[in-house]
Amino acid sequence: MDADMDYERPNVETIKCVVVGDNAVGKTRLICARACNTTLTQYQLLATHVPTVWAIDQYRVCQEVLERSRDVVDEVSVSLRLWDTFGDHHKDRRFAYGRSDVVVLCFSIANPNSLNHVKTMWCQEIKHFCPRTPVILVGCQLDLRYADLEAVNRARRPLARPIKRGDILPPERGREVAKELGIPYYETSVFDQFGIKDVFDNAIRAALISRRHLQFWKSHLKKVQKPLLQAPFLPPKAPPPVIRIPECPSTSINEAGYLLDNPLCADVVFILQENTQIFAHKIYLATSSSKFYDLFLMECEETPDFPESHCNKEKTHRNMLARTCSLETDSEGEAATLKTLNAKLVSSAEGYDSSARLELEAGEAGCLKQGLASWGKGFVSMHKEARVNPVSKRPCTVTIVKMDASVQPGPFKTVLQFLYTGQLDENEKDLNRVAQIAEILEVFDLRMMVENITNKEAFMNQEITKAFHVRKANRIKECLCKGTFSDVTFKLEDGNINAHKPLLICSCEWMSAMFGGSFVESSNSEVLLPNINKTSMQTVLDYLYTKQLSSSQELDTLELIALANRFCLPHLVALAEQHAVQELTKTSVSGVSIDGDVLYYLEIAQFHNAHQLAAWCLHYICTNYNSVCSKFRKEIKTKSPDNQEYFERHRWPPVWYLKEEDHYQRVKREREKEDIALNKHHSKRRWCFWNSSTVVA
Repeated sequence: MDADMDYERPNVETIKCVVVGDNAVGKTRLICARACNTTLTQYQLLATHVPTVWAIDQYRVCQEVLERSRDVVDEVSVSLRLWDTFGDHHKDRRFAYGRSDVVVLCFSIANPNSLNHVKTMWCQEIKHFCPRTPVILVGCQLDLRYADLEAVNRARRPLARPIKRGDILPPERGREVAKELGIPYYETSVFDQFGIKDVFDNAIRAALISRRHLQFWKSHLKKVQKPLLQAPFLPPKAPPPVIRIPECPSTSINEAGYLLDNPLCADVVFILQENTQIFAHKIYLATSSSKFYDLFLMECEETPDFPESHCNKEKTHRNMLARTCSLETDSEGEAATLKTLNAKLVSSAEGYDSSARLELEAGEAGCLKQGLASWGKGFVSMHKEARVNPVSKRPCTVTIVKMDASVQPGPFKTVLQFLYTGQLDENEKDLNRVAQIAEILEVFDLRMMVENITNKEAFMNQEITKAFHVRKANRIKECLCKGTFSDVTFKLEDGNINAHKPLLICSCEWMSAMFGGSFVESSNSEVLLPNINKTSMQTVLDYLYTKQLSSSQELDTLELIALANRFCLPHLVALAEQHAVQELTKTSVSGVSIDGDVLYYLEIAQFHNAHQLAAWCLHYICTNYNSVCSKFRKEIKTKSPDNQEYFERHRWPPVWYLKEEDHYQRVKREREKEDIALNKHHSKRRWCFWNSSTVVA
């Protein structure tokens, strides 16, 4: 009923618009966008296909379609009737062409064949069925000109032909064909909602102008303009790439447990009953147990010939007397021996001679043996001994700790396993013995976990394990800062840093290969790392110990990236990339130009496999190409051919837009001149007509 009323309304022009073109060029999508206002994402548009089922009946059954068909163009009320057609060349479309007012001829800018068929097939068919009907040419799927074609091809239907970069047609190709045929040219994108109104409004104008020539008595058609120019589409800026941080590699608990079973870099040997030997590492034991921390610190204090990197001598000589007096002894002779040793230690701080030092070393083992028996249950003696490492086959000095016969190897090994990994097997057979040894060593976390397992409340052990790892991480960080219990010194360009081989082996494969293989560094206490500064190395060690990036004002991000890449630490590289982007962004927001910095960062990032930072730099250069190129044209030209090709392909605004903008402005000025000349001509004719009428009168 409403459709019939459109024909009966005065001054309402009904326009029949037929849309033709090859299959899959976007005809039906274009019609649906105009008639139904359908909006889908780009990948939804690509992944689904809308069959050609549109017909005139839609205007009768769908009120929304009928309402959207009504429009006002140049003060003329119109009702636009859209006709969809099949794209197969052999199909008969004469039913659609009948009594058409305008034909919209579509092709895809991503399909050169569809543009070739415009001249070879479609124009001939249109001239055959409706020779006097105006035609406009439309390039569909404009968004593919700047889209990521790899993502587009992945989203397309499985059997769809993949789109290649060379298939994308520039705007001038469609404009040349339109000029050759003498028809207007427009481009559209349903995804960007660009050009849809331009196409159909100007199709209506073309139809109304043609109708005005035949029905000249319709005065309301006098103000209809000829099809207008279409301003070029400026694609949106691509969003900057997000620096993605991969999952943080947690401290390898399995490797820590493996290290306990391996004498690699071991600096402690426990002697148990029947001469059973268990290798261990001071840094793991001291950071997990306060008892072992005090034991090894006491050993460090009572060994004056130890390197300064292994203990704090000032603290040693200040507190040695108090620590010695606090040891409970069984006889006055033991106390006298310890006091004599302490006096020699104090004198050694002020400058001891070689004879006193030799005398001290000779009596050291016996003194410690006497002290440990009363210092803690389960301990018998402790002394240093030169041995050959069974892995590296090189001489090394280890601390021999002899345990009491009540400490059995199996449960003691379970306790050490907990100190290394923070885990306890619920199926452990000797839980009671494990609890007893944990009580002796004052490992209260382990004792509580055994009680929870016994009481069938093992679920509470998760919180205990978390608290254990937090305390251990804090102690490890403290040991790194103070150099306590360190067994290796890195000789750097501007200083030295003390570190711990066992922790490095479990945190970094590069370090594991250096200290755990047959290299000389596995047995050396000093490692030379030339061309590396102390700040960057300290940051790397902080990361290896804590898995966090500790940034400082003195930190050189690019040098850190180079060092992290050298040590094969991709997670640290990503953290450094994120830090670099944040610093560059902060500088840019403050109003300082970062164009030169970004060019420098790009070169270093690509060289050291910082791919995310390189992608961010490429994006910045492309989106600010004009300003960067105006200042650093020579630097741009010195970049690699791949980078220059990337700049040309992704620069914003793109080259094709700049060309189209120039063409649009030029044609716009020409049309304005034509309109001015035409207005002058009409004014002159009206003036002549007025004068001639006056003379006749």
